[in-house]
Amino acid sequence: MFNKYVIKEWQAINIIWQRELLLFWRNKLKVLTSIFLPFILVLIFGQGISSMLPSDIIGFDFAHFFYSGVLVLSVVVAVFDSTISLVWDREFGFMREILVAPISKTEIAIGKMLGAISRGLIQGILILMVAPFLHISLSVSTIGLCLLFIILISTGMAGLGIMVSSQISRMETFSLIMQFIVAPLVFLSGAFFPIEKIPQWMQIISHYNPLFYALNGLRYILGGKFIPPEYTHLIFYNFGFSLFIVFAFALVCFVGAILVFNKISILSMLVKIIEENEENNTQNTHS
Repeated sequence: MFNKYVIKEWQAINIIWQRELLLFWRNKLKVLTSIFLPFILVLIFGQGISSMLPSDIIGFDFAHFFYSGVLVLSVVVAVFDSTISLVWDREFGFMREILVAPISKTEIAIGKMLGAISRGLIQGILILMVAPFLHISLSVSTIGLCLLFIILISTGMAGLGIMVSSQISRMETFSLIMQFIVAPLVFLSGAFFPIEKIPQWMQIISHYNPLFYALNGLRYILGGKFIPPEYTHLIFYNFGFSLFIVFAFALVCFVGAILVFNKISILSMLVKIIEENEENNTQNTHS
């Protein structure tokens, strides 16, 4: 009996998951952008700036430093953008059809998050393929640890995206909010400049940013020596602590997305049904 229930749950999640991946694959512009934009950023922009900032002047290889930032940025944008499908479903009425089907709201939330996580993982793998061109050596263990961080980052951002999109009814609003969330998270993570070089109050804010720890972990794995010696003893730059923070971020956002979606979806659908009934009653009265 339990096995049948688990199989039924998984089948429902898998249907939503496959639909999310199909929506992405059908959007050829997004597919091409996902493939080529990160390559352009890393190979052209990163190498160009690196030539103007030689390692003997700034103390580290900027192309290597920039690579980690592009990796995190690409994964975050891909995952967060994927969760816009929830807004699309609500705006065009597909969410109502899903909710009347024999699928629980938890299954819908998990399926959508798995779709977003898969897109983030694909994006991360594409960026890892560029590493040899920057003379970054990738062993099997290095690739495995990088994929672990990519999955954790993707999970956290997918959960955050679902929590945000659950409360938004228009795609334009989601795009605007996405910019306000993603930009501060990425730029205050040290993706494109050393955090140690910014004002003290901004450094304090950065230490509460989960992407700061994601970048620390990835740079530790990839072997980049970007941390000044006077900062290496701090817990903020410890690999184990970084892994713990990123894991906690992923877990909290994953669970939070399920709880928020279960609550918001019922409320929002009831409000929409009431509003449509009122509109129909008004039209019938006038007719």
